[in-house]
Amino acid sequence: MNKSELVSAIAEKSGLSKVDAKKALDATLDAISGEVKKGGKVVLVG
Repeated sequence: MNKSELVSAIAEKSGLSKVDAKKALDATLDAISGEVKKGGKVVLVG
């Protein structure tokens, strides 16, 4: 699955538009990468 396919899946499952799903995914990835760059840890359970 590539990023475009993931955006489509998020949009379909959440009822968001693809534009909003991409914004949400980008914000999530930015938050995760920012934490990792600081030496932090990201734990996603479930």
